[in-house]
Amino acid sequence: MLMKSKVLNNQQGFILPLTMILSLVFIAFIFHALFLLQSDRTFFQHTQTHFFLQQLRECALNDFQQKLEQDALPDEGTFNYHNGTVQYIVTEDSAFVTINFTVHYGDEREIDRIVYDRESGNPVRWLERIS
Repeated sequence: MLMKSKVLNNQQGFILPLTMILSLVFIAFIFHALFLLQSDRTFFQHTQTHFFLQQLRECALNDFQQKLEQDALPDEGTFNYHNGTVQYIVTEDSAFVTINFTVHYGDEREIDRIVYDRESGNPVRWLERIS
């Protein structure tokens, strides 16, 4: 009987430190997974925003091209699309037509400029994200 109580009173165990170490490793793994999830979400949101801004820009450029061919482009206006809007201002001189336009998608916006040659109707300069 004396031997049994000696074993039960042994305070040099390894279960508590092992449990603490395993818990710490598990918590570190959970935080790492959460960090990766947040990073992937942020990347996806930026990629989606960039995609939709690019899509809106291309739709606006097609509409500008059509309106210029028809000579029906007002000095300023707005194109409304499913995903956002494009506001534009047209400046004309004898040789070129300059269009400054702002692409809006949600809270994001980009300001671009395109210059068309009046004779050929083709773009000669194009600047994206000018401010």
